[in-house]
Amino acid sequence: MPEFLRSLGYILVVSAPVLYVGGKIALPIIGAAEFRLWRNFWLLATVITFLSRGFLDFAVGLALLSIYVHRYSKQPAFLYIVLMFVAPCVPIPSGIPGVFNKILELDPPRWLAITILLPVALRLWRDRDVREFRGLDVLVVAFLGYTSLLSVRLGDFNSILRILAGNFLDICLPYFVFSRVIRSGLDMNKALLAFVIGVLPLSAIGVLEIWKSWRVYYVVVQEWDVFLKTAYLFRDGLLRASVTSIEAIAFGFVCMTGAGCLLALRSPAPLGIWRYVALSVLVLGLLSSVSRGPWLGFALCVLFLAITGPKRSFKLALACLPGMVSVLFLHPPFLDRFINLLPFVGSADKGSETYRSSLFENSLIVIERYPLFGSDSFLKEPEMQTMIQGQGIIDIVNTYLQIALYYGLIGLFLFTLYFFGVSARLARKSFGDNSDAVNYKAVLGLLIAMLLVIVTTSSVSVIPYIYWTFSAMCAAILAPGFAGDREDLPQQVPKPLKVLGSISPLARHDSLDDGRKKMRVLGTH
Repeated sequence: MPEFLRSLGYILVVSAPVLYVGGKIALPIIGAAEFRLWRNFWLLATVITFLSRGFLDFAVGLALLSIYVHRYSKQPAFLYIVLMFVAPCVPIPSGIPGVFNKILELDPPRWLAITILLPVALRLWRDRDVREFRGLDVLVVAFLGYTSLLSVRLGDFNSILRILAGNFLDICLPYFVFSRVIRSGLDMNKALLAFVIGVLPLSAIGVLEIWKSWRVYYVVVQEWDVFLKTAYLFRDGLLRASVTSIEAIAFGFVCMTGAGCLLALRSPAPLGIWRYVALSVLVLGLLSSVSRGPWLGFALCVLFLAITGPKRSFKLALACLPGMVSVLFLHPPFLDRFINLLPFVGSADKGSETYRSSLFENSLIVIERYPLFGSDSFLKEPEMQTMIQGQGIIDIVNTYLQIALYYGLIGLFLFTLYFFGVSARLARKSFGDNSDAVNYKAVLGLLIAMLLVIVTTSSVSVIPYIYWTFSAMCAAILAPGFAGDREDLPQQVPKPLKVLGSISPLARHDSLDDGRKKMRVLGTH
């Protein structure tokens, strides 16, 4: 059997049970018909990924699929989140042969932004109220304007065009769409659910990767003619799962986000044991990445929720206590290995911590040399040349340093000012609002976790797409007209979901409850 068919078979088998779990969680929030679309589009996009003989084939297939997304989905923007992680996030140079050989580096999230978010944005733009500026918009525009202006120093029209197109697809488009399309507590919970559904199957696949020491999606990367310097990365003898994120730490970031969104999810009906089953899958996926930064981020998110919601956390701790006592009493062999992998405690891969320390010291020297506007050639500085690793690369494993080195302290100030503004306003909202429709504290905890984790990694793979999209969701729930009351959640549970039904995306729409029918969101059908 060809390698790509064997990989596809494993993925479909592993994904089926976790998608069933996802259906149980999604049913009270989006209904059976909408979840069937989410599930079927994910499955079809996965099949397209493995059957395509190149990125062009994949792009055409996804573009055709997006036509059905806009026609049959009630809120197409959320399908962008569900499908964001469906294919390997590798950059593919694209352009016009003979004119511009390389206009833009495309990857699946950018292509989804073009095929799904752009039509939604055009529909939203027709509403004059939607186009009105808000407070946080100014900070985003300031950062975009500054980074776009600095692209002039590259002196190459192709490079300038590439920077402008990247800023539009990576930041401007997701921010505009998600800061506008989310208008109620129900919408916010749908967006959180989209992250959960999109990440759940990949978490299970990550467990498969570490168990079999096999990169399941690597065959797709090869078919797309992309060369990876480190196709297989190990830590303490364990393969670090990466699935479609390519980078293990990016996959950990994905799983951390999915788990945090599940903790923040509010449902009109109790999710019971299904929430714990889904959380277990997501945590196992997080562990399979063997990435300590996302581990710390998720721990911080849980700790934040424990401090801000002691009653619920105490009940959860009591429920987990028997399992924790059993593990400590039995002391299985994997426990010592897990402790050895923990940051600050274990001794595995100490060189990673040493590298980060040296990178910070050398980066400060370069930043002092180009303090305000940074340098587009900072990697050529002698201090940075000493940081070349065995693969022949300089890994800037700190997003804040990455921004300061390239865009200077002004760029870093604008970047941090935006996220500080979102966090500060969200903190006031979470501790002053008694709404039951949105879990503001959990959303704030996850945002803080993201901002912590990017201290330990550069903005590679899907990481920037996630934090810009999620921050836009936060900006939406902070908007003056946001309806975050309990009554905005549907009051009735839709019909039971037939998970084993047809996988055709042309599934009919079952009628939803009256509470959901009254919701109107721009950009829907």
